[in-house]
Amino acid sequence: MKVEFPTHLICEPKAFELLPCSEIVETLAERRVTVITGNGPTRQIGEQVTTALKLQPSQLSALYCKDNMLRTVDQIEMEAQKGFAEIIIGVGGGKVLDVSKVVGTRMNLPVILVPTALSSDAICSPVASIRVDQIKSLSIEVKMPWAVVIDLDIVARSPARLFSSGIGDLLSNKTALADWKLAHKVKNEKMNAFACMIANNSTDAFLNKLTQKNIDSKILLQVASESLIMSGIAMAVAGTSRPCSGSEHLISHALDYYCGGKALHGEQVAIGVLISEYLQGYQNSEYSLRQYYKRLGLPLHYKKLGYTKEEICLAVQKAPTIRNRYTILNETDLTTKKINLVLDEIFPPSP
Repeated sequence: MKVEFPTHLICEPKAFELLPCSEIVETLAERRVTVITGNGPTRQIGEQVTTALKLQPSQLSALYCKDNMLRTVDQIEMEAQKGFAEIIIGVGGGKVLDVSKVVGTRMNLPVILVPTALSSDAICSPVASIRVDQIKSLSIEVKMPWAVVIDLDIVARSPARLFSSGIGDLLSNKTALADWKLAHKVKNEKMNAFACMIANNSTDAFLNKLTQKNIDSKILLQVASESLIMSGIAMAVAGTSRPCSGSEHLISHALDYYCGGKALHGEQVAIGVLISEYLQGYQNSEYSLRQYYKRLGLPLHYKKLGYTKEEICLAVQKAPTIRNRYTILNETDLTTKKINLVLDEIFPPSP
């Protein structure tokens, strides 16, 4: 199996200022480029990128992505074809990046991703989440980006909640890997040791930096960026999202499908992590991820995200039906009575 990796990576403060002298500019010269952004602040950031890349109006078309619905993907692809696009640039958050990856994959074009927030591992992954309707979403296999450009000054200005969401996604590597090892042991599911190592080390690199005294916030931001990129590479090496997506992601997807998806992806995954690590036996161990939540601004209770106990119970029960993926949930008593007891242990009722 041939594994594709990004050819170019720029991840540092004032990254846009480095673009004019980069090999990326040489590749884009005289080629037709379609830039996909959101219709808010990311639109202006997209203009900064195109200026830094020395793109001429004659070779440039700008498209705006309002959501990650399948019909939006179809529309943007059609517009990109009309503009005879030869390269796709996605500038924005997770939804814009996912749409850009799908359009680039469909058209078999190189994709440059320019994240404006670290809200998930979508910044460099072979998977895109696209909504079919307001309830159902699909995980679509896509080509890895050709280049990733992260201006740390830009992502530092994004809302803190988006950063916390991205870290929730990153921490889930731990519970996902435990699930994958379980599936390997019980179901003889094939594992990739290199993918496991990359996914595990990407999370450890961030946590090791987080626990250092007097750590500079920009250094932490850079490590978080690199760790999320490595998570995407782990998935590419594995040929599956297994290294970074287990029972905790199934719970999040079930919340989307059955309970209206009331919070950010990484926030819901973070709640899933607390449930998964309890079922895996890690809640009270030194390896518990709960110990980092308060410092990272992650939710310690589902009520913080607007969910009821009944909704969380339903999501846990429905999670194994989301996809054919063996996890700790397959070895758990999923009766309402048992789940409620588990939830009371993880999320003690207020006195």
